Amino acid sequence: MSLWLVVRKRFTSTGLFVEPAWIGNGKEDGPLIFASRILAGFYAYTRNKYHQKDDSNNWRVIPLQQFDLLQHVRDCDGELWCMMGFGVTLEEPGSVIVATGAPRTRYTPFHFAPPTDRDDVTFLFNQWVFDFIRDEFRSIGLPKYEEQLEAIDEMDDETFEATLKLAISRVNICREPTERDRVLWGAYSPLHEAWISGEEVPCTHPVEHSARTVH
Repeated sequence: MSLWLVVRKRFTSTGLFVEPAWIGNGKEDGPLIFASRILAGFYAYTRNKYHQKDDSNNWRVIPLQQFDLLQHVRDCDGELWCMMGFGVTLEEPGSVIVATGAPRTRYTPFHFAPPTDRDDVTFLFNQWVFDFIRDEFRSIGLPKYEEQLEAIDEMDDETFEATLKLAISRVNICREPTERDRVLWGAYSPLHEAWISGEEVPCTHPVEHSARTVH
């Protein structure tokens, strides 16, 4: 399964800067890494269309390997929270919440603090992250969703753009969400050509609660 970023180019006093989309809760903030190419594409499309006044409309999707994550960590004082995004929050089935200019994203946080005295660093994503995400997909009726994500990764650009266009057409946008006792979230299934959703499964352990976050 491939990983993806949504980035934009910005020109600063020091030159060109490639900025990844960041999310967090104010204490744990960092780049949003997508476990799903289709989710990354939907996020970029939605953020470009509904961006706030202090944002821009030039966000695009790139593979994670095209981004210098090690340098980004060093630019952030040598350690960084990363957020593995795997779904979106919904107001009701078929209606994604976009209250602040970007889809309200469901993600799992994890921390990086690589050594500072060497450049040959390999980032290893803990298996528990992918196991947790797999269990989350299973909880909403997508037990083999990883296979769909892998198929999307293998699509050529034309096929992927057609799939993304269909995903966008199959969902409404909610700008003013209501309060809910339990989170409703989901992901787009190209196999079903629909957004599959379900309510959040109650946490039974504090670790599960910290791993399951929306922004």
